[in-house]
Amino acid sequence: MNQYEFDDPILTVNDVSKYLKISKAKIYYLIQRKKMPHIKIGRNVRVRYSDLLQWIDSLAYKGIQSGALLGD
Repeated sequence: MNQYEFDDPILTVNDVSKYLKISKAKIYYLIQRKKMPHIKIGRNVRVRYSDLLQWIDSLAYKGIQSGALLGD
């Protein structure tokens, strides 16, 4: 089991939307299609900041490889 780091913020969809500067609808779209790492607690969706940064890095790498970042 991974040790939880308390200095790793948990973000709401609204937080992620503001951080990435894309709509909440797009965030939910990516989550529904399991293209973005997330945690579901009941009906609430949260994203660990460290997971978000790793995901962004992986997209940048894929973007370099294929020329498309979101893979739509």
